[in-house]
Amino acid sequence: MKKILIVSVMMVSVLLSSCTKQLDLNPKDALNTGDALSTIKGVNSAILGMYASMRSVNYYGRSLYIYGDLSGNDVYLSKANSNRYLSTFQRTYAANDADPLAMWTAMYATISRANNIINSVDKVSATQAEKDLAKGQALFIRALGYFDLVRVFAKPYNQGNGAQLGVPIVLVSDITAYPARNTVADVYSLIINDLNAAKTLLASTTATDKVTASKFAASALLSRVYLYKGDNANAILEANAVIGNTGFAVTPAADLPSFYSSTENDEEIFTVKFLSTESLGSDNIGNIYLKPGYGDVRVSPDLVNVFDKVNDVRYTSFISAFSNSPTEFQNNKYKQQDGAQGMYSPKVLRLSEIILNRAEAENKVGGKDAEALIDLNSIRSKRGLAPLSGLTGANLLNAILLERRKELMFEGQSFFDLMRNGITMQRNFCNDPLELTSPQCSLIATDPKTIAPIPQTEISANPSLNGQQNTGY
Repeated sequence: MKKILIVSVMMVSVLLSSCTKQLDLNPKDALNTGDALSTIKGVNSAILGMYASMRSVNYYGRSLYIYGDLSGNDVYLSKANSNRYLSTFQRTYAANDADPLAMWTAMYATISRANNIINSVDKVSATQAEKDLAKGQALFIRALGYFDLVRVFAKPYNQGNGAQLGVPIVLVSDITAYPARNTVADVYSLIINDLNAAKTLLASTTATDKVTASKFAASALLSRVYLYKGDNANAILEANAVIGNTGFAVTPAADLPSFYSSTENDEEIFTVKFLSTESLGSDNIGNIYLKPGYGDVRVSPDLVNVFDKVNDVRYTSFISAFSNSPTEFQNNKYKQQDGAQGMYSPKVLRLSEIILNRAEAENKVGGKDAEALIDLNSIRSKRGLAPLSGLTGANLLNAILLERRKELMFEGQSFFDLMRNGITMQRNFCNDPLELTSPQCSLIATDPKTIAPIPQTEISANPSLNGQQNTGY
């Protein structure tokens, strides 16, 4: 973990020095973390840096979504590719693979920034409301960072009831520390505690807060975390806290085509906002799907075939023949924002997902299939589809998971939904001449290859991680 913390602290110092020209520099070329976070002005600049770190191409800027999608069966990597994410699609990671290391480092760098705010803000001179707002946002981001880490690098909660190895919990930036991996249960406890604390500290926030953390974002993320954990009763309670607020509304079918090219809509709960001045250029997430651009990732017929191609506005709006290859399909969700091709502000949490979280939890908790069906149909009706009727039990769960697949396509969630539900990832369109050859046409949820390796550089730098590599690496 020494490597993580050294990199994270250096990145924090650089970012704090560049977030605002109003910060005074010390005799060197950057403020040290303690000085930068000694005032509420410095803390608020650090918050900007914390959010900015999530825009990294190795985090929400691209890689996290692509990891979730290329690991599954909704998309494939074209044989004509730019040599990006090959081992993700093929599930042939080595312990020294660059892609998992890049995600690991980006996530821990974001957590380090959040930690520095959490550990400093109570000491600054400011109103309690100002300090609560800062700390609440940092707790939310730390929770999100650990949730993303534990689902990429550790087995789902139910594959060991949380006793399996998770990721190291780091709460203080200390380059002399060598933490071992905590259990999945430990990591989930931290996430849940942070989010519950964030809800209280962010009490003054409202549904209009989209690009900064709010109490509703904390409840929305809790609904997802509890669903992944298998705590369905609490998943329902947290979803209710969001769905019951009239400031949120599911985007109607007529407005859906422009939903992903704009920001701060009624459906959004928490969004990592990009500005055209902060575009990743050729590395914008849309450019990995589109030509001009890399055009590496194509939509699989496996996904195309589950749609009502006439009535479902998600299909008619976001899937079309691939440019210059009409027998293939492309993802149009992330075509453009603010005039920048392929740029997209990731809508990390939005109301449609929370409704489907609740529907799944209602089905699983028992005795609430009628409510689950109502929730399911509320999404279908906004997407141009007729309501379903008479579904209960496993048939209803399958319909909910299918709706999640369609609603959340290209948002990096489908693979995790399969794994946490113990469902085999099956690629029917596999090893076609159009796509990169892969040894993984199917992958059962307990296969070691369903999770990424702990980066070997971390194990080499941290003796506490010796013997704690994920199985198979």
